[in-house]
Amino acid sequence: MDVKKQEKAVQMIADIRKHQQNSTERVSDLTSQVKDLKHALRLMQENSLVSETTVLSGGESKLNRYVSKSGSIQWKTEQKNLQTPEGVVKVDQYGILDDPNPSCSWQKELQKIASDRSLVRMFMLDPHTPQLDTKLFHHLKKAPKNIVPSIQKVFNDTSGNGAEWIPDEFQPDLYKTFQVERTLASNLAKVQVNRNTVLVPRMDRGGRPYKKGMLTSDDQKYTTSTVSTAQASLSITGMACRYLIDDAAAEDSGIALLPTLQRQIAMDLQDAFEDCMINGDTAGTHQDTISAWNIRSRWGASGLGGTSDHRRCFLGLRAASYDKSTTDDHGAALTYDDFLANVYKMAELGVQDVMCVVSPEVLIKYLLPMDEIATLDKVGPQATVLTGQVAQIAGIPIIVSRFIGNDMQNTGLFTGGGGGLSGMILFNKSSWNIYERKGILLESDKNIGQGAIELVATYRGIMASADAAATKNVSYGFNL
Repeated sequence: MDVKKQEKAVQMIADIRKHQQNSTERVSDLTSQVKDLKHALRLMQENSLVSETTVLSGGESKLNRYVSKSGSIQWKTEQKNLQTPEGVVKVDQYGILDDPNPSCSWQKELQKIASDRSLVRMFMLDPHTPQLDTKLFHHLKKAPKNIVPSIQKVFNDTSGNGAEWIPDEFQPDLYKTFQVERTLASNLAKVQVNRNTVLVPRMDRGGRPYKKGMLTSDDQKYTTSTVSTAQASLSITGMACRYLIDDAAAEDSGIALLPTLQRQIAMDLQDAFEDCMINGDTAGTHQDTISAWNIRSRWGASGLGGTSDHRRCFLGLRAASYDKSTTDDHGAALTYDDFLANVYKMAELGVQDVMCVVSPEVLIKYLLPMDEIATLDKVGPQATVLTGQVAQIAGIPIIVSRFIGNDMQNTGLFTGGGGGLSGMILFNKSSWNIYERKGILLESDKNIGQGAIELVATYRGIMASADAAATKNVSYGFNL
């Protein structure tokens, strides 16, 4: 973590709060303050990106698990037969290139080189990467002693410099970029699922104890109680990004493009997922006029609102609040008591594990001037700080998201622009999870009609709650 960058971001937010509390012209320069807040948030995001680390497990001796009985290396995940007391079952076993928990620094670097090489080759018409092939060759020559015979066997059995046998498939590095904790989604628990429809059992009500009486007869029994159970059915959907790259790309330009492309794909999917977390709706008619909603100019003016719009992937927090009748019209004003009234809408689920998501405008105009708010410079080093948290109020962490718009009407909905209003969301984060079917998959194909290489990145996952439909686990305050 870059301490100086973090301190600069915290100080910028503290300065904005000081201005809001002491200036007589708090709102007159709101645009400039929003710009400064976005800069501070960007510094915090970049800082969390830099702090990403991969945990190494087991050491070099664990590399033997990728060596087969014949002495060959298992490069990618394969299905194996596992003998259990109940019989033989098929399990997926990671290979040396796609294991998310590399054993040592040599394997971690091997995964990065192979991933970079695979991605560069994806957007080349005639894949030819001598620079990366040479880099890979030299790295393999530095393999730990316990797998040197297996590595040498590959070179002895393969013509060329040994790069030919590295699978030209996308490896997990890009997905790790997507997983970096710098978004709203990173604050929710992630549940891995293995099918498109998931049934999540829940206990709506436990048993009821009764008073234990005196024994008065031989057949006397305790009073019975009934446990109330149910299940939530979740359908896993996905998102896709499609890119067209000039087929004249060479290795040098591919290597130069690589970091930008990796980051952009991850950012596109992150932004779309967070937008749906807040503004998604699965109703036949979306609650907002998304055909005209280019929120903060992020998505462009054309192609919005169709059946494939990303805001139709799953139910978002705003729409869920309307469904549960837990919205709160603040009437263009927000005091500390108003904030608590919004929390009150969640009943007992508003007592703990609550998280508040606000727009930059609401944070600056309404929350920072409150005496009750504590920015990170006041929270203290011993406090637990969530990813992206900028402050807290009443013990509730505050996260800023650009996808709470500043162009909504006084109904809390977007109906075509011109409203100029915003809002805030409170939700119990223990009630909402990310259900993930598959990480980022990147595929390429040649488009001879356009003289381009097509890249398609897909991600399959949703945010959902397994609570009963009427459970008040979210609240939306609007007209701010």
